[in-house]
Amino acid sequence: MRRFALVALGLFAVTVFGCPGVRSTPATRYQGILLNARNLGADEVARQSAADPTIARYVAQHGPPDFVLNGGPTDVQLVYARRSVLAYFRRPDAGAASVVFEVTPLPSSLLQMLPADMRAGTAPPLNPAGPSCWTVPAGEQSCRTCCQGTAACVVQCRTPGH
Repeated sequence: MRRFALVALGLFAVTVFGCPGVRSTPATRYQGILLNARNLGADEVARQSAADPTIARYVAQHGPPDFVLNGGPTDVQLVYARRSVLAYFRRPDAGAASVVFEVTPLPSSLLQMLPADMRAGTAPPLNPAGPSCWTVPAGEQSCRTCCQGTAACVVQCRTPGH
């Protein structure tokens, strides 16, 4: 029993102290989480707009999005459910201004993840069994987002043929 307790304590220590800062900075706090832009996501949209003039101009022109997904230091997605537009912002390098790519209508796998919104008259989400994935052509790259629920999204971009 004592050995089990030591192993459990060791695993706990590795989990707590072995992964410092994973989501502790403003840039990583909501990374990989699809946020409602009317509450927690509003701060993320403001932070992204302050850091990237392309996002700031887009939000000023089109208004605040319904949802936001921070895919990492080079990828941000703004979801406009009512307009059925996904605005995908891809930075060539972390810290650089991004280029925007629009997808309309919203990919069905993204649409089925969105929560029911009585004000917009939307149906409840379909709750797919597996991950929900969608691909956005981003210049010479193809960027694929896969989410296992709204709190575990991963974005991977690649150049076709590589």
